[in-house]
This record gives sequence, C-alpha cells and structure tokens, in this order.
Amino acid sequence: KRKIELEHRVFNTEWTSKYLCTVSKDKILCLVCRETLAFPKEYNLRRHFETKHPILAKLNPNEKKIKAASLVETLSGEQQFFKKLLLLGNASQKLCPEKRGIFENVSLSRMTVQRRIADISTNLSDQLKQRVSEFCFYSLAMDESTDLKHTAQLLIFIRGIDKNFEMTEELAGMCSMTGRTTGKEISSEVVKCVNDKSGLDFTKLVAICTDGVPAMCRKKVRTVTLLEEFIGRQITKHHCIIHQQVLCSKVLKFEHVMSVVVSIVNYIRSRGLKHRTFRVFLEGVDAKCRDLNYHTKVRWLSRGRVLQCFVALKEEVAEFLQNEPIKFPELENESWNQDLFFFCDITAHLNDLNIQIQGKNQLIFQMCAAVKAFKMKLKLFRSQLSKGEMCHFPTCAQHIPQHKHAKLGEKYAKQINLLIEDFDRRFTLYKEEDIQLKLIEDFFSVDPEEMPLDLQLEEEVIELQCSAVYRNKHRESSLRDFYKSLDNEKYKNLIEVTLKTFSIFGSTYICEQTFSIMNMNKNKHRSSLTDDHLEDIMKIST
Repeated sequence: KRKIELEHRVFNTEWTSKYLCTVSKDKILCLVCRETLAFPKEYNLRRHFETKHPILAKLNPNEKKIKAASLVETLSGEQQFFKKLLLLGNASQKLCPEKRGIFENVSLSRMTVQRRIADISTNLSDQLKQRVSEFCFYSLAMDESTDLKHTAQLLIFIRGIDKNFEMTEELAGMCSMTGRTTGKEISSEVVKCVNDKSGLDFTKLVAICTDGVPAMCRKKVRTVTLLEEFIGRQITKHHCIIHQQVLCSKVLKFEHVMSVVVSIVNYIRSRGLKHRTFRVFLEGVDAKCRDLNYHTKVRWLSRGRVLQCFVALKEEVAEFLQNEPIKFPELENESWNQDLFFFCDITAHLNDLNIQIQGKNQLIFQMCAAVKAFKMKLKLFRSQLSKGEMCHFPTCAQHIPQHKHAKLGEKYAKQINLLIEDFDRRFTLYKEEDIQLKLIEDFFSVDPEEMPLDLQLEEEVIELQCSAVYRNKHRESSLRDFYKSLDNEKYKNLIEVTLKTFSIFGSTYICEQTFSIMNMNKNKHRSSLTDDHLEDIMKIST
C-alpha cells in the first residue's frame, strides 16, 4: 500500500503567493479560510483554492502577491498575540511558582468579570462612606446627559474636606432617569443619593455647581431651590466657570468667518477621493500641517484648533480649490481674511484660558484668579489695539501690512470691548465673592474693614497680618500646609471659611470628563449594559 509520508513531499514557497497558503506548525494552512490541508501536493492546493475561493483565483499574479503578504502579516500578528499570553503565563510561573495554582484557577469568564466589577464598586462606595464621616464640609457638582439608549444619566460628584485639609473628590452616584428630568425629579434623585447611598449630612453641604441648564437654574422649580426648601437654608450656587467662559466667547460676531471655514473643511474632508488627493497635495508641497481638522461645537477647544490649522494651510487650500467646481470667493476677500486672522488669534487666547481652568481638583479661587487675569489682559489688548499695536496678535501681525494696523485696531478693539462686557456680566456673582476668595488666597492684602461682618474674621486676620512668623510661613509653604499649621482654637473662624472654600467646585469639568468615559463604555457594541453595571464601571473609572 502507498504511504504518503514516505514520499517526503516538501511545501514549495511559491505556493504562498500562487494559492494563498502557508506552513504553520508543520501543517498546510489556507490563509483565507484557515482550513488545514492534508498533504503538500500542488494539485490539492490548487483544487481547494479554485473551489473554495474562486474570486481570489481570478486575481493576477501581482495582486495575489499583495494579498498573500497581507494575510501572512495578519496571521503572524495573531500568533504573536497568543505567544505573548503564553510568555506571561510562563513568567508568572517562574516568578512565583508557589502561587501557580492561584493563577490557574483565576476565572476570566464574562459573568465573573461582571461580578468582580460590582464587588470593586461596592468596596469603593464603602470606602467613601467611611471618609464621609470625617468630612467637615462638602460640595456637589451635578450634570445630566443622555446615553446611547436615550436614558438621562445624572452624575453627582462630591468634594469633601476633613480637618487636616485632605480633599476627597469622588463620584457619589449615577442616577438613571427614564422619565421626566425636571427640577423636581432631579432634586429627588440628589436627596436619595446624598442621604441613602453616601450617608452624607446635608448640614455640611456648602455649595452646588451646575452647568446652568433650565432644570437646575429655573427660578421657581429649579433643583437647587427645591434642595434649599428640603434642607431649610440657603446654599451657595455656582454656574460652571468653564461653561460661562465658553458662552462669553460666543459674543464675538464672526459667524461669517467660521461658516466659510467649516464649509471648506467639510467640502474637502467629506469626499473620500478629494480628501486623499488633498493630503497627497499637502505632502507634495511640504505643508506645515498634514490635514484639516473637523469642527465640533461640543468640544471646547475645537474652534481654535480648526482656525489655527486652516490659517496655516490657507494658501495651500486656495491653490487646491482653484480647479474645483465650487468656488469660495471669501478666500480672495481682504476684509474676510483680516477677520479670519483676528478671530484665530483671539480664539487662541480664549483656548489658553480654557485649558488653564480645566482639570480635576481645581480650587475655585484659583479659577477665579485666572479669569480675573484674563479680563485684565483683554483690557491691555483693547488699549494696544486702539493704538494700532498688534504684538499680542501674532497672526494679524504676520499677515496684515503695518500701515493698516491703526484702522483695523480700532475695529477689533470694539470686539474686545464686547468680550470684556460679557465677562463682567456673566461673572458678577464671583465679583461679589471676590473679597472672601481673595482673603483665602492672600489675606495679607485684604483690608479687615472691607470683610463681610457675618464672617467675624477681622480680629483673626489682623493678628495674622501683624505676625512676621506667619507672613514668612505663608510665603514659603503651600496654602494647604499654611492653614493646617494654624491654631484651631485661635483661628477657628478663618479655618472654617477656608475649609468651606476649598470644598467648592468651580466647574463641572469632572462631570463632562466622566460623560466621555460613559460614551466610550456604553457604545453601539455594548448598548445592553444595565444602569447598575454602568454605574459600577463609572465609579471604578473615576
């Protein structure tokens, strides 16, 4: 009887590009369907290839070579992945052989992972409850958004501070609201979360920060008003500083610039062939940027980045559009270009402020100081523009001739003035609290007679201002360390006001960041996540 193994057949490497197959673990493997073939005979390989993959069999030799190289690379990547996992297993066995059994018994099934996530979330909630009992004061940050299934998700973050000035910033709860989302429903969920889930004492609540939506801020039925009625006293209310800064930027009337920029970007990027041609064109002319950015209104920094990129590529864009059927005459308009350059510069300044007040654990008086400094910069810009000086507007200085600076400076100084007026109007509340915030940051520069009488801080501040020891300590150490060093009995009123101020949220940035995490976790591939499981994931993520 004939025995195949005695024929000593060998796989021919040419068959890889000819029939899209290769050798894997001493077996012939089809790269397309991953089916194992019995023997390395060309007839068998050709029959399988032409029968199972007739479309690929019609490719010319060069196309087959390219396809084979791609499939071999994919197979190699998969093998490396499994090889890496095996190496990790071997490493754990060598590093701690006595715990080999524990590693082997770890279950990674879907239900086990789900239960483990729930256990970790429960543990985090228990830890928060323990820390809550040590809080001297706390504040809340709240925001509401809808997920992929149109369920309204209310995020409630807590920032608490203990007597040692140790701050805790955690997600107190994520409330899923399937019905109405009026102030009454939201306030009810907040009470449940604060009282039942977290065990917080409402008497220690200092302030609430929201994003300013009607359900939170409407005068008669807003959430904060209903909470004040429930608690029986007034609460300090803050509208997110970042949201107000973004709203201020909308007072600038440059829609005629932004609409054209967005139209051009969309025209180039929304068509696959045109977009690829544009990118090849940019590479050919060695442009500063390799592509145009899309504009997204919900992203705070998007407008500035789009404008900067567009200005950098303006000449290349104009050259590329010359042979296109759709024309954009604004690109040749001198006045429109001047507005574009100014809008690019002022938006860059606004973006710098936005970045400065973003981030977790930002203290409210630091954020207010950044806004105050920006308002002073705006006044400087207005004064310099009125004189025809554009040193703080580099794009304008680079592209606009010197002899036109004076006339355009007066025009753009009016825009800066609109911005100043809107900042003053929107940040009126913080202006009223300026003395208290300034007191916490630098009480040596505060006149005791100007301080609110209800705080009863005059005597304590005078004593500190007259102490050379405390003056040196205030200069050399951080604010937190300085206030920790004060005598609790002698300066108890000042310490109490400081603890309250440290606990206040200046923005709902942490809520916005968590919504981004929520959208990444509850996406179209994981839309069946339950509300409880989603909350567990959010607690661990934050």
